[in-house]
Amino acid sequence: MKVKIRKEGKVKEFKLISKWEDVTVEKWMKLLEFHMDSKSFEAIETISEMSDIPKDLIKQLELSDVAIIMSKLGKLQTKDDTQLKRLLTIDGKEYGFHPDLDSITLGEYADLEQFIKLGINKHLPEVMAILYRPIVEKQGEVYSIEAYDGEIKIRAEQMKKMSAIQVQSALVFFLSFREGICRDFAIIFDNSAEGNDDAIATESFADKWSWFGVMYRLTNADISKLETITKLGLLECLTWLSYETDLESQNRVKHGSKQ
Repeated sequence: MKVKIRKEGKVKEFKLISKWEDVTVEKWMKLLEFHMDSKSFEAIETISEMSDIPKDLIKQLELSDVAIIMSKLGKLQTKDDTQLKRLLTIDGKEYGFHPDLDSITLGEYADLEQFIKLGINKHLPEVMAILYRPIVEKQGEVYSIEAYDGEIKIRAEQMKKMSAIQVQSALVFFLSFREGICRDFAIIFDNSAEGNDDAIATESFADKWSWFGVMYRLTNADISKLETITKLGLLECLTWLSYETDLESQNRVKHGSKQ
């Protein structure tokens, strides 16, 4: 996509990014950061990132010209397909999205939740480095990926080269799965049902310790078991804790009725 700008009586042509697929996750993160600033700063920085127009020239543009360019850029995101891209190639290496989220381990999910808690907009590469890993075996559309070992720093740098649309589709897919987890295992995560000071304090405690609290319960306060339980399936762990929580609730009711 091109845009013509008149300066000092001369018309010069510049290039704008023509499709959302051309926007890398690194560039998208900058755009998300700009969105937190003033509208004028956001517009200048966005146009600078999404075109080859010099920043000094952008600052000299009429407000109407800036509005036209921002409108063109704003239309890009709505035109692209948001279907999950399960396979992608970066620098000649093929990566695959987690083949089966239902089999995701507690360790994988806990790390994903930690990055979400820290601010997902600032940690998109790390989230993608957990969800996308090198393919070790592939036959047709079926593939397997490297086991998760928690070492994602180098891979996260590679994930910065993903396109924004690939990241968006992966996030939509994962966050839909996450919503189901929160709904199906609400008995574990809902600590505010009582609506009193004790419940509020409990909720604050749970929010502070988040998934560490889940792992603490599963290890029965034995840190030597931590590595073992992080390799267990998430659904298996949450089902166990749901039963334990429900059982504790039933026992409290029974003991209460005897008093």
